[in-house]
Amino acid sequence: MLQVSVAAPCNGSGKTSLLLAILQAFPGAFSTAKFTTIYRDEQFCPVGNSGCPCHRLEGSFLLCEDPNILAQPDTDTGKLVQAGARQTIWGVARPDGYPALVDLLHRDRFRESTVLLTEGNTVLGHLAPDLLLFVVNPLLPRDWWKGDSERLMETADLVVVNPFLPEADRSGAAQDPSVEQILAPYAGKCVRGQAGLRLDHWKDRRPFDAIQTLLADPVNPAQP
Repeated sequence: MLQVSVAAPCNGSGKTSLLLAILQAFPGAFSTAKFTTIYRDEQFCPVGNSGCPCHRLEGSFLLCEDPNILAQPDTDTGKLVQAGARQTIWGVARPDGYPALVDLLHRDRFRESTVLLTEGNTVLGHLAPDLLLFVVNPLLPRDWWKGDSERLMETADLVVVNPFLPEADRSGAAQDPSVEQILAPYAGKCVRGQAGLRLDHWKDRRPFDAIQTLLADPVNPAQP
């Protein structure tokens, strides 16, 4: 199995836009898997519908594969489907549920020929990628970052710096100096993201070239 993963320090970093850029640059190449971690008795639903079967997590994990739910417009999973993912699944788990969820996926869903694009942080402790892209939005404050963020940034193959906010939120937005300091040691592997463009149209082609090389030779991928 070949796996490319996208992780980020917090919501709003640009994970989904990066996944879309990848899918658009490699049409029909990837299946996608979104992973969400539930730490408390939280409710969730990919379409914001309290009546859907994904409304509440029961047990330690849930695997949503219903295309009628996942393909709903204006949802992250719906955008992945529309961008041309071969298949989309959504795994939701408590931290202790990931071993069982990943074991199920390896036994019954993934094959040696699977080419997978994942989104999520915690799952990476159980589902190791061949290429890890870490997305940072420097306009978001450092105190939003999750506890595993700096470790993932250190181990990432490339760090995509994505200074993007929706038009309505841009007033007064400025880069957090503490985020600048954290990024500084990794300047050599930082890539400036270009939101809205497919990956092969970015000025810095390192993410595209790394994925292209991996798809061409998954056994001996070149380093980005």
